[in-house]
Amino acid sequence: IIVTQYVISALIAFTAGIIMTGLVTGIDTRLYNSSLIYDVLLVVVLGGIGLSGGQGGVRNVIAGTILVGILTNGMTILNFSYTSQNLIKSVILLGALAIDAIINPRDEQTSQSGDI
Repeated sequence: IIVTQYVISALIAFTAGIIMTGLVTGIDTRLYNSSLIYDVLLVVVLGGIGLSGGQGGVRNVIAGTILVGILTNGMTILNFSYTSQNLIKSVILLGALAIDAIINPRDEQTSQSGDI
């Protein structure tokens, strides 16, 4: 089952890469790449995946993707500039990281550096 999940994930990533390649030729890449970073981090954090690893799942990432998609589409429909969209996403990301730090405090095992 785990191998199947990795294969499905790879196929989805491949499809997304092909779609992104088609989109990049039509927009300013500097602007797009900077917003893509926030989108990816926001999907991961809102999906409940711990940045230290070992937590979360595929369903959570799908839920995070849907939330970020709704947020981005809403801001685009409301005619927010890319700078405003990135600022709002950054504030949401910072808030999610702060909440994650409160809910999942670091203990001796997770605070050791060098051991992954």
